Amino acid sequence: MQRGLSSFDIYVLVSELQELLGSYIDKIYQLTRDELLIRINNKKTNEKEIIYAKNSELFCTTQKKFTVPQKPSTFAMTLRKYLLNGRITEIIQHEFDRIIKIKISKKEGEYTLVFELFKNGNIILLNPEEKIILPLITQQWAHRTIRSNKAYVPPPSQINPFHLTEEQFKDLLKESKKDLVRTLAVNINLSGTYAEEICFRANIDKNTEIKDLDEESIKKVYAVLEKFLEIFKEKKFDPTYVKKDRKIIDLLPIPFQSYIDCEVVKTESFSRGLEQFIRIQETKKESKHQKKIEKLQRQLTQQRQTITFFKEKIVQKKIEGDVIYLNFQRCQELLDDITLLLQQKEKTEGIKQINKRNIVKSFDPISNELIVCLQDSHGKKVELELDFRKTVSENAEHAYRASKKLQDKIKGAEEALENTKNQIKTLEEKDIVEKEKETRTGKQFWFERFRWFISNEGNIVVAGKDAKSNEVMVKKYLKEGDRYVHADIHGAPSCIVKAVDIHDKNVSISEKTLEEACIFAAAYSKAWNQFADAQAYWVHPEQVSKTPQSGEFLPKGAFVIRGKRNHYRCKLEIAVGEITIDDTKKIMGAPVESVKAKADKFIVLQSGVMKKNVIANKLAKVFDVSIEAIQRVLPPGDVTVIKTEGFELK
Repeated sequence: MQRGLSSFDIYVLVSELQELLGSYIDKIYQLTRDELLIRINNKKTNEKEIIYAKNSELFCTTQKKFTVPQKPSTFAMTLRKYLLNGRITEIIQHEFDRIIKIKISKKEGEYTLVFELFKNGNIILLNPEEKIILPLITQQWAHRTIRSNKAYVPPPSQINPFHLTEEQFKDLLKESKKDLVRTLAVNINLSGTYAEEICFRANIDKNTEIKDLDEESIKKVYAVLEKFLEIFKEKKFDPTYVKKDRKIIDLLPIPFQSYIDCEVVKTESFSRGLEQFIRIQETKKESKHQKKIEKLQRQLTQQRQTITFFKEKIVQKKIEGDVIYLNFQRCQELLDDITLLLQQKEKTEGIKQINKRNIVKSFDPISNELIVCLQDSHGKKVELELDFRKTVSENAEHAYRASKKLQDKIKGAEEALENTKNQIKTLEEKDIVEKEKETRTGKQFWFERFRWFISNEGNIVVAGKDAKSNEVMVKKYLKEGDRYVHADIHGAPSCIVKAVDIHDKNVSISEKTLEEACIFAAAYSKAWNQFADAQAYWVHPEQVSKTPQSGEFLPKGAFVIRGKRNHYRCKLEIAVGEITIDDTKKIMGAPVESVKAKADKFIVLQSGVMKKNVIANKLAKVFDVSIEAIQRVLPPGDVTVIKTEGFELK
């Protein structure tokens, strides 16, 4: 969908969503930062249904399948806490704005989930008192603040075209200095697509300047608009897809005349029809720094909120001190009367009289509470708490001291904020470096799902990394003409020598290639940590079977070998170097001769005492790749360096 949802679209959505009233909230998931799924038990259809919302962009019902995160986000957990098993009692459009409110009833009251579907919108959970429990995003503007514990204030009201008289319509048009289509879109709140349709139906050029429109033309536009709105008032919706070049480009609640040279296709529901515009995002592999960055970003948000809170409190405490002094006499009289009251045995009637005073909101000596409402210099009422055991001056000074203490706290909070920013910046720089190293390896080949190397003569050789990949590899990639290789030791990977090269061209499998494959199979087995050399064998594909002997069990990733085995005695020595495949740099771990033929820089390793992570760190710097890229090709154990070629190991 090339445009965002308009107020008209929301109007239609809300009309259709009335069928969900009485349904219960079953599950809630946050797919990505902006995507929310609410699974409900549809009372009308007795089926599971999903409300899908993408912040600021899309809202619809769907029965699509989604891959949900295993660990719920804080926002999803909060929604679950308050809304699960709640009953949907009301779904409304806020005025004629791009805001949907879903009211959900629980025993303790009625919660509201607000979806703001305009640019820089939000998803906000409100408590029964319409205060914000948690927003998806903390936001602040001059006229409203969206954060926890604040009363929810919607954005300024928009014009509702359904309520416009002809005179009001004329006045709004005449105030505009824009052309007709932009005036209808903005001043009349129709949005661009709907404004263009009104111009088309009125047969007036949309680019006509308002000043050039005569009274007759304005009347004509208003008449067309009224007729257009009547369709919506009577809910005579006829949802229609708009297709261009066989691609769906829009969904409209009724057919539009302004779409020319486009194919139109009817659909039953506007809400369900919008699911065509859901773009399921691929879950990206998270870098090793990303979790730390996300944690620090959450910390940064909390620190900013704390600083904002401190600043508000500083102003508040300063005002309280000023207001107390401004109302010194009234406060003094109140405190004097309370002091006398506290000296009396019977206090009940006196407490009632104190609570009747104009400036007293609440007085309870048992809980040490005295809340008063005093006027500031502008006549505005300020609610504050007084300690009735202190003097007026002491109360004012206490407020001023609290303001100063908060100023000191702000300094510490701002220093912590800067420290968090620096940590994020450092990690982001490291992340960029790591990603650049990863991208140097270019396009991915199918064989990189496994352990792999390219033989001296060009054959692809692959080995499993675990039982699951052994199973997949043999079942999917062992073909006629290939060879199966395995070390003569328990805990060795299955290995396949392909009779093709990286371009899928046939390459005969020589004795030399089979020897290299046997070394590879043995070196990446448990033999690496136990022996200086080991034995491996190769067989033909038809000798490899998943059918065990009668009465025996074959575990996952294991195979039965029948017939003659062709053995090699292998020296356990592996080289690691950078090779080039189709102009793409790759790090390859393989028998020495295979690497030596293809790499200018390489290292030869045997089993030893140097930890894998130590050599991985060193080689990552040498080849300018990530540590993970090196670790993927190292043998399964500690090493010793036999030789380096083309560089010195530091």
